[in-house]
Amino acid sequence: MKVLLADENSHRAGALASLLAADNTLDVVMLHPGTSLINAVRIHIPDIVLVDISRSDRDALDSVRALSASGLERPVALFIDEDDESLMEDAFAAGVCSYNVLNTPVKDVKPLLRSAIALYRRFRQTSAELQAARKTLSDREATDRAKLLFMKNECCKEDEAYRWFRKQAMEKSRKIADIAKDYLARYDRSTPV
Repeated sequence: MKVLLADENSHRAGALASLLAADNTLDVVMLHPGTSLINAVRIHIPDIVLVDISRSDRDALDSVRALSASGLERPVALFIDEDDESLMEDAFAAGVCSYNVLNTPVKDVKPLLRSAIALYRRFRQTSAELQAARKTLSDREATDRAKLLFMKNECCKEDEAYRWFRKQAMEKSRKIADIAKDYLARYDRSTPV
């Protein structure tokens, strides 16, 4: 597992990196001063980013937000000095998937990182499934609206409207939903598609 360690305190980061590096299943890379988190992720392509912050001003979360918005998303585990419920909520909103209070024994860090990666993967899978379900629902709604409009325009029944859309889709090698959206764009002036 490749871990990118981002800590503003170079002494603490070095000590943690040494302890983690003792585990030969972990490849620990440190964020060098002056390097942005986004650039470090782009260069090292870590499995997880471990962010260690000791201040409550939330500046480190800006880097996590930028990473989430960059398209280079990675699971992020946050380690902090003091528990702060408000910071925890902000951290999750920024894209952190594991929030941990410091003083965690080093032997417990690896399972925390693995669980953060698993949570991140599960979240991504659920997010993709939700997006697919929304698209299916949107396609279905567009098809139903198009059939209703076709039935009104052609004075026909639903099964005839469906056959017409299916035939158009087969002839053009397209999905029925796409044909329906095209039909709505042409004939339905009341509702944008």
